Amino acid sequence: MWAMVMALLLPMAVVAQSPKGADIEFSSNIVDLGELSQDDDKQIVRLQYTNTGDVPLVVTEVRTSCTCTTVKHSRTKLLPGERDALTITMDPAKAPEGSFYRVLKVYSTATSGVKHITVKAEIKN
Repeated sequence: MWAMVMALLLPMAVVAQSPKGADIEFSSNIVDLGELSQDDDKQIVRLQYTNTGDVPLVVTEVRTSCTCTTVKHSRTKLLPGERDALTITMDPAKAPEGSFYRVLKVYSTATSGVKHITVKAEIKN
């Protein structure tokens, strides 16, 4: 009888201990640069993220939707619970006048898939 109970419980214990994978959580999904002039210096923001999963995470690529915004990121493995940051640079001189909204697509090994970060500003001439 005892062997039968153990045989039923053992597969459940194995499933419960299976890793769920890597996951990424940003400190914010919106980077608001406020009001800027096209004569202003480049705006540089560090956006922190954390691996909230239980296996290492790697940010593999970050795509921007214009040449006025660039992103630098580490491609090293981030262990569970560790933090890193994207360095986002926006050049107001290359941005169109008016309301500015651009989406960054963050590709990683996270099980949650592609993350979207919005960069916004109001650009004055």
